[in-house]
Amino acid sequence: RTRNSSVIMKFCTQLINLVLPVLYATNLLILDASAFQVTPKCRQHDLNRSSSKDAPQARMRISSELALFQDFSNEDLNLNGGDDDHESFLVSESDLLRIQQQYERKQSLPIIIIDTAILPNQTLEITSSDPKLNSLIDYVLQSTTSDELGILGLNPRTKSPLNIGVTAKVTKENVRNALTGTRTGAGTGAVISLQTTGQRRFEIEEQPYLHDSGSFYMAHVEIVEDREEIMSMEQCHEAEKLSRKLPSLVQKWKQLVYSQSTTVKRQVNYIMETIGPMPGNDHIGKRALWVGSLVNPHPLPEMELCSEIRPALLSCKNNYQRIYLAVLSLQSSIDYLSDRKRSA
Repeated sequence: RTRNSSVIMKFCTQLINLVLPVLYATNLLILDASAFQVTPKCRQHDLNRSSSKDAPQARMRISSELALFQDFSNEDLNLNGGDDDHESFLVSESDLLRIQQQYERKQSLPIIIIDTAILPNQTLEITSSDPKLNSLIDYVLQSTTSDELGILGLNPRTKSPLNIGVTAKVTKENVRNALTGTRTGAGTGAVISLQTTGQRRFEIEEQPYLHDSGSFYMAHVEIVEDREEIMSMEQCHEAEKLSRKLPSLVQKWKQLVYSQSTTVKRQVNYIMETIGPMPGNDHIGKRALWVGSLVNPHPLPEMELCSEIRPALLSCKNNYQRIYLAVLSLQSSIDYLSDRKRSA
């Protein structure tokens, strides 16, 4: 019995150390993007009010919440069977899979900041001879762990970097010499053109740090693309209803946009070719992001089609919030374009 209790306690301790950072990553941390500082979501006077006896415990708790995901092995936890010294402690395969998925979502990525946020499937082209950008591109091209970088936009109100963005791939195929048009690595002094596409959504978890080269920042991030989200049954049903409204709203929006000018019509057609067809109703989140890419294209056309919603879409916590924002913004754009047409 004593050995069994010891095994259980060892497993529980390591599992708690493993899961706590995931639970607290988004609920207890705020990124002060302008200074790249991470601040715990607890009031300072609550800590100051603690007795000297309790203060070290409070500091240790915060420290543990900031800890990175810890590695573990079945050998340490003895999950796959017992031996003469230990008895097995059974964990379901689904639990192990969920823990493994949480572990795999943690990555370290180089970060670049641009004026406006972009969404998955939106294209971005950067042309520069800045040695720092070239160093970043070389880092990704030579990396053996990832071919992605992280792209952050600015908060449209505060003009400080957001703490959520999208990944984008960097390969030899999408890096070119801007002067010759040939595919190439970055290289020193070269004028490089990087054309890439937004991929997976991520959140910054910890304070970004300067890479050893001194040229760019790295950040510990969590990929949130397939993270489990919480919605009530009522929200699920409402999200499906709102999603079914989108095709007719998009069709009405296109008719109004096409009536503006031939140039705008040509631009919108190009945008729709770039982002592809609207996802089906069984992909509500992707459908909402698709609408954001349509009404807030990158780069923006000569005429504003809709208020900026991309930062808000990236910050939504579930598909109900995303689809609600997409429908609301699309309807607002329709009303704006209708008034514009009547006053013309």
